[in-house]
Amino acid sequence: MKKLIQTLIIGIILTFISCKEKSEQTQKLNYQIILSDLDNFWMAYDALKNSKDSIQTFQELYIDKASPEFKKFLELRDFKAKEYVDRIKTAPKFWKTIRPMTMSVKRKKAEFDKIYEKMSKLYDKFQPPNICFAISPMRTGGTTSKELILIGTEIASVNPKFVDISEINGFIKKLFQKSTGDINSMIAHELVHTQQLNEDNENALLLSRALTEGAADFIGSMILEKKIMNKVIFEYGEKHEQALWNEFKQDVKLNKGFGDTDWFYNYDSNRPADLGYYLGYKIVESYYNNSKNKKQAIKEIVEMKDAREFLKKSKYNK
Repeated sequence: MKKLIQTLIIGIILTFISCKEKSEQTQKLNYQIILSDLDNFWMAYDALKNSKDSIQTFQELYIDKASPEFKKFLELRDFKAKEYVDRIKTAPKFWKTIRPMTMSVKRKKAEFDKIYEKMSKLYDKFQPPNICFAISPMRTGGTTSKELILIGTEIASVNPKFVDISEINGFIKKLFQKSTGDINSMIAHELVHTQQLNEDNENALLLSRALTEGAADFIGSMILEKKIMNKVIFEYGEKHEQALWNEFKQDVKLNKGFGDTDWFYNYDSNRPADLGYYLGYKIVESYYNNSKNKKQAIKEIVEMKDAREFLKKSKYNK
């Protein structure tokens, strides 16, 4: 009888601890997914068929109805109704085929929950940001603030196997040709950005930018248990790592800003664009692999402030 009572007591205690942990986990994952701007976009899109003033229609049905979160997107990128209307008129096949892809995010809440749960396990100070899915005029795939992930869903969900990109031109077509429509990878990447202490901006130095993006890809890959970096970039990097590093470190020595180099957004280059992501990833990977305390390493990667000191400690020097 005594053993039975002890067993029951232990069972009750374990159940209490389990429930408490689940409650704490639920609290950690207290975030919102804002979808109203997707619905508003497609409502405005459908209304263009019978509209006498397309720009005014789009302004009233989409821009003026923006959620508070999407308003931040509008402020950051200055999207205008005319720009949307022009994009829609010049690429009707694209918009027709991208529509179901954009709306598929409504079925992904459980998948996003898993991403958030994994991040909370990797990083104890994790603060879950809200996610706003909207449509940009084919201009922005994603951006973040400390409390919000903003997704340009028409870019993030492109997969050329299912989306007609024949009417698209310029660098955006090159981007689309390499896209997989993997929303989860984008969310995992951007989620890391929302936690980083290193302020990334248009004037960031090359090394800082590479480490910021590399950290997001490295931890994002740990979250999803697969490489989330663009396959073309990674395979090219693996074949040319030494030569790329020799070139990259010379630019770092010169304290170049990332915008003054050919390591990011160089879509007209003869080699794959955005190879700065690859080298940032490899440096972060080296830092993690050379750290004895892996949990602490994740914290230091997320909270990295001194890029040069981080590079030194990573022991990455091919």
